[in-house]
Formats: sequence, structure tokens, C-alpha cells
Amino acid sequence: MADTIYVIGHRHPDTDSVCSAIALAHLKNALGAAGVRPARAGELNPETRYVLDRFALPAPELLVDGTGQQLILVDHNEVAQALHDVRGATVLEVWEHHRIGDLDIPRPIVFHCEPVGATATLIAEQFVVNDVEIPPAIAGGLLAAILSDTLVFASPTCSDKDRRMARRLETIAGVDALALGADLMRARGDLAARSAADIVEADFKEFDLAGHRVGIAQVETLDAAPLVARRREFVDALRRIQAEKGLLQAIMLVTDITRKGSHVWVVGERREVVEQALGQPLVDQAMYVDGCMSRKKQVVPPLDRAFARTGTASGPG
Repeated sequence: MADTIYVIGHRHPDTDSVCSAIALAHLKNALGAAGVRPARAGELNPETRYVLDRFALPAPELLVDGTGQQLILVDHNEVAQALHDVRGATVLEVWEHHRIGDLDIPRPIVFHCEPVGATATLIAEQFVVNDVEIPPAIAGGLLAAILSDTLVFASPTCSDKDRRMARRLETIAGVDALALGADLMRARGDLAARSAADIVEADFKEFDLAGHRVGIAQVETLDAAPLVARRREFVDALRRIQAEKGLLQAIMLVTDITRKGSHVWVVGERREVVEQALGQPLVDQAMYVDGCMSRKKQVVPPLDRAFARTGTASGPG
């Protein structure tokens, strides 16, 4: 439909991108914009499916190409993370909590970006600002998104605003936040039973870091040991993705929520830059970084700075 505006998250949808899209579309409708609909740019993961089922929220429509579409982007603003041909779309707004990316938009738009733990926090705040009641089901979805992205408030990205909004949403949804958080962790399923490729690709994001194309995957788990035992499988999967996408590097973070740290596995060139950025030596392409739980706050910024210090971009060998 030519008049439809899609609210859509990134290419590998997570609970924050999906529930933020659903909530913002509902808010726009409530404010009189009847043609706004939620969409997704990929398949849903088990946790997000659980959230939608639990709160009886319909899954957003799958949109695979941006050509000719009118879009509101949530939870991303980098071309490599967006649906195919986002440059062929008209981007009307961006609601985001990551770094400012490489979208080239030739006119002023609403671009709202804050250093909070989840985009859902910003969307929930807009209901309050606009004096629009949040339906309990949508409140539940937004709360789940905050809990998921902040690792139930354990991530260093979690802000006081996230915590305050979670308390408000908890009351509206009629659920206990900590209990819901535990349910979300269980809903992620038995990671040990999934293929390495499936786990890597579930949350794989590409970044332009000082002119270098780097892909970084992350998986969070309460017990990293079963995945660490399969490190060789993950390294092989990273090599394949690096070659297929023509990346300088492919990196995997296996974040152990209980230990509050991440195993980091690296393939590709310029691995010394990762060592400089994260302050640890790589031993057989691997390191463990205590206290590292956030890709967007603790990995991407220092990597970007480290690559900028090293000079000219190069491609994969």
C-alpha cells in the first residue's frame, strides 16, 4: 500500500526491535496516523516468539525489501543492519539507542537517539509524553524488551531511565519484572542443541569501523561452558561468514551472564587491533574479557578507536 508507513527494526530481529516496532506503530495509530504498521526484517528468534505469545501480540509483517517503502526505523541506523535496499526507501524517523551510523538522509527527520539500555524505554516514554495509555499487552512487550536488552538490568548499558520505565511497565502489564526476566532467559532455549551457524547468525551485526568492515555476533547465556566446549565449530562458522560477506574480521562474543564477562573469538586480519581495543592477548584466536557484557558499549567503540589509530582500511585476504 502506497500510503503505508512501516515501523521496522534491524535485519536480525530481537525482542527490542520487534516490540518497539509494535508499540510505536500502536502509538502512531492512537495519535491519528492510521496507515502506520509494524514490520520485521527477518525471522523471529525463540525468545521473541515467546514474548509475542505470552502477551498475545501479533507478529509484525515480514518486509524483505525497502525499495519504494516509507519507513520508521527502530533499534538501528546503520545500512548494513537494515533490511535490503534501505537506501531505496524513504526514512521518515529513527528511534535508536546505538551509535550514529551511516544512513544518508537528504532532509531533516525526527532522529531520537539516547544512551539507554533499550529502544523500548524511549518508545514507552513517548506514550507518557503524548498522554496515551499503554495497553497491558504492549506494556508487557516493552518490559520484556528492556529486560532482554539489559540482561535483566545486569548490562552496563542499563540506565536509571530503563529501570524507572520498567517499574512503570511492570505495573501496567501486571507482571513481576524479575520473574519475566527469568522466563526470557529460559525461552532462549537450549543453545547447546543449536548449530554454531544458527547461533552466530541469530545476532550478527556488521559495522564500518574507521573504514574497516567488521561483523560482530553476540549470544548471552547463563552458562557459557557448553558453547565454549564447541569453540572450533564457532570459529569455523565465523570464517565462513567472513568469507561470504567479504569482511576484514568476524568476531563472536559469548557472554556469560552469571560470570559477568565474555569469551571473544576472532577470525580474519588485523587481530592485533582487537587485542589493543579489549586489552587482552588472543590465544589461539580466543580471549576472555571480565566485565564485558555489551557489544555496543564495550566492544564497538574501543574497536572503532583502535582501527582509527592504525590507519588505512584494508580488505580480507
